[in-house]
Formats: sequence, structure tokens, C-alpha cells
Amino acid sequence: MPKQQTGNTNDGNTALKFFCNAEKSAEITGVNFKLIQRFHAILECINRGFFIDSEKFYEYLKETRHLDIREYSWYSMRVLYSVGIISVHKILFHGKDIIDSRILPIGQHSEEAQEARNKHNRKFRELFTKKTSRIDTNKYLINRLLLTSDPFIANLRSRPKTKRGKISNEVRELLEIRAPAPINQDAVLSESSDLEESDLDSE
Repeated sequence: MPKQQTGNTNDGNTALKFFCNAEKSAEITGVNFKLIQRFHAILECINRGFFIDSEKFYEYLKETRHLDIREYSWYSMRVLYSVGIISVHKILFHGKDIIDSRILPIGQHSEEAQEARNKHNRKFRELFTKKTSRIDTNKYLINRLLLTSDPFIANLRSRPKTKRGKISNEVRELLEIRAPAPINQDAVLSESSDLEESDLDSE
């Protein structure tokens, strides 16, 4: 049973359909079509996991903010802020500052990776942990998770195929799509061998 004021899969799927079918959503709800379309672009831009051009993104947010105020001046965003619904206000007014303060792209700070590991947590806890105490169990579990998330090992296997839709031109203009930096395998191997030697010397 989902708790109150928390999202679930149904909420996410409904929101996805709402924004993907902006024309139909505008027809049903009476909300400005362009505003729905712009919010869809903003959310897609944030969730893509790429670097965002903060200056272009700021201008886009400003235009969206002005459109929202022009169309719905009777419903101030301060009302949303006062009742605790601060997500829209936070994105439109402080989105650029949040993006500039992050080292990684904002989309990589989501809980998606953590939630994707839940099935691994269950499997590793059952099959690869010592169950003599809670401390031992968690220690073996964390070691296993660290092992499977090692960058060098992850770089050796093929990247899993994920279903990601095409990036629209509107979103592409706001992103800084960079090629991932290659991992220097020789450096990783030499570093690991140095660590092994230091461990042997300490023993």
C-alpha cells in the first residue's frame, strides 16, 4: 500500500503519458499546450543524465516562468511554495543554481541506480553473505556490491541495452552531450598492483 504524499510506479507512468501526449492532455485538462510541452522538455532535460548548458537552460526556464505567470497569474507559485509543493518553484527559479553547484549532471543524482540495485541486494544477501551476525551480513553484502560496481570490471562487460526514447531537438539544444572519457586500463592495473604490494609489505 503506497504511503500518502509519496509516488509509486502508477504515478510515474501516468505522468509520462500525460507529458508525452501533450496535445491530448491540454485538450482534457484545459492547461496551455505550450506550457505542458515546455515542462516535458525541462523534465526530460533534467532526467537524461547529460550535462546541461546552464545559460540556455536558464533562459528556457525564464521563458517558461513568464508563460506560466501570463497564462495563470491568478494561481501564484507562492501558493505552491506555502503548501509544501516546492518542486515547480525550485526548478523554475533555482534550476540554474542547482545545476551549476553540481559536479555530475543533475540526472545522475537520481535514485534510479539505487532502486535498480534492490534486486541485487536481495540476491546477494541470500547467496553471498555470511549470516552469523547482522554486521557480518552487511559487511559481505557491501563488499559484493563494491565488487560488482567496480569501474574497471564494469568497463570490461558490454553495456546493457536500455530503452531510451530519442532526444527531441528542443531538449538537444539545452544539453551538452559529451563523449564519456575512456578508462585508462593500464593505470588502473598498475594502481591495483601497487596496492597489493603495499598490503604485502604491511603484512
